[in-house]
Amino acid sequence: MTSVGAQRARDVNGATHTAVEQRLIESVARGEVLDLAGDGPADEEAMRSWGDDHAISASVIRELMRGRLVSEPDPHGLRLRGARIVGQIDLENVISDLALELRDCLLPDGVNLRNARLSAVALSGCRIEQAPGSADAALEATRCAAWALSLEWSTVSADTVAATIRLAAARVGTLDCRGARWKNSTGPALDADGLTVDQSVFLNDGFTATSPSARGTIRLLGAHIGGQLNFGGARLENTVGPALNADNLRADQDVLLWNGFSASSASQQGTIRLIGAHIGSLSAGGARLTNTAGPVLDADGLTVDRDLALDRGFTARSASEWGGVGLAGAHIGGLLACGGAQLENTVGPALDLNGLRVDQDVLLDDGFSATTGGDEVVVLVLAGTRVGGALRLETDRVARTAPGPGPLVEVEGLTYSGQPRPASLRRWLTLLREDTPRYSAQPYQQLAAAYRAAGHDRDARTILIAQRRDQLQRAGLSAAQRAWGRLIGITLGYGYQPWRALLLLLATLAVAVALSVVGGHHGGLAQKGVASGAAAACTSIDQIGVGLDLGAPLFKTGARDRCQPTDTGAGRTLTVAGWILQLLAWSFATLFIAGFTSAVRKT
Repeated sequence: MTSVGAQRARDVNGATHTAVEQRLIESVARGEVLDLAGDGPADEEAMRSWGDDHAISASVIRELMRGRLVSEPDPHGLRLRGARIVGQIDLENVISDLALELRDCLLPDGVNLRNARLSAVALSGCRIEQAPGSADAALEATRCAAWALSLEWSTVSADTVAATIRLAAARVGTLDCRGARWKNSTGPALDADGLTVDQSVFLNDGFTATSPSARGTIRLLGAHIGGQLNFGGARLENTVGPALNADNLRADQDVLLWNGFSASSASQQGTIRLIGAHIGSLSAGGARLTNTAGPVLDADGLTVDRDLALDRGFTARSASEWGGVGLAGAHIGGLLACGGAQLENTVGPALDLNGLRVDQDVLLDDGFSATTGGDEVVVLVLAGTRVGGALRLETDRVARTAPGPGPLVEVEGLTYSGQPRPASLRRWLTLLREDTPRYSAQPYQQLAAAYRAAGHDRDARTILIAQRRDQLQRAGLSAAQRAWGRLIGITLGYGYQPWRALLLLLATLAVAVALSVVGGHHGGLAQKGVASGAAAACTSIDQIGVGLDLGAPLFKTGARDRCQPTDTGAGRTLTVAGWILQLLAWSFATLFIAGFTSAVRKT
């Protein structure tokens, strides 16, 4: 039993402590920081050179945390800087109210916090390595509980499928790993499946993580974060799997992938996975995502309570047949902002919003660009997208890099409020007619409804006429159907311009009058024979009347009772022309009535 001031330092096993370990025991009793590095360097080279004067046995730390060396430790806890820890810090199943703070320390044999219940753990600026010959993580904290866990500016490396750091099913108040550098040559850098964080997770300010694991570099599957998940300025890399695998994640506040955030992968699973996740908001302004074998963002079924922003220079380079950025079936409670985003997919759609529901606006403008290199692949999939607010879509920079023509957008089932902007009506009609993969009536009907709701009835009719023309061209109708459609288009404007038939009827009437007058002057008309059998030429009034009788259905002047065609060539021509003109007159009159009463279907 050794006296430490008013405290007692006891070693129940009778072990002998080195002088530096004795100093640590005394510092815990007094609530002081034991700084073994002082003003000297504390980088990796210096750590490797530290001798016995910096060596602390891991067993001493364990016994201190268990309260076996100091009966009444100061509430400041165990605070140590600039030490080389000999052996693995093994706190498995330990329950302690003593805070553990190691700064700028070398831990070559790792840390085991499995099933531990601790107050706070801070391993700031430390270098933590997997124990030689061990298959465990360098920091094993499965099912660990602590109100705070900090790995700020730490460097942690391992070569194990178990992960560099394991926090599976752990529960912490705050997880602070800003500036940390994690690496694994075999498995994930972080395995935190089922992690519960009451407040926030900070993996930002230069945080980097690399691994070649198909399971993902950072794993947060099924994790629940009560605050924000901050990746601002972080860099994630994976050569065969996702850089961030966070399917079914729940983050009650923001997920931040901004301030220079970058992630790269070569996985068909995607660079960032948020399938089925539920988050408060997602901000990825200026993020740079790449994937040489799959999508950069796979977030099918994602739920976002507020806004989702992929804007302000957000770039995505992918090679996925299913879409570079995928939000199929997702629900966004606020707006989707992609202003200024640059999306590129070498083999498939650049953006897949199939079945997406957005309660407010969708902004694909302000320099938004999207390209695909796939053959006969659309660039933007907006099929079934439901937009509660406005749709702003710029298509000037939506293009195909593959040779030959091809569709640009899929908009069947797309709905929105108000008129789509900023493109003109003419550009929208060109888009629907020339840049979609097939004819569909719904996009035209939606566009017409938007213009009609804004009071632009003439533009709405223009849209619906354009729909019928596209139908005749691309809907696969039979020859008879196309012929009938063209006739209705010429005569009635497909039912939207019945005045065309009235004009044609008036034109028929004018032709009939002209033919009657000209024929009459050439002997084609003569008055009916008088009692003597003589015949006389019809008056000009009677000639006009005969023309009106020929060209006006249901309207007779009685002129044909006094004047009739002769047996001359002009008379016979006038007789045949009269039959044709009456047929046309009846046809145009019937079409006008049908169009005016909407008896002719418009769709």
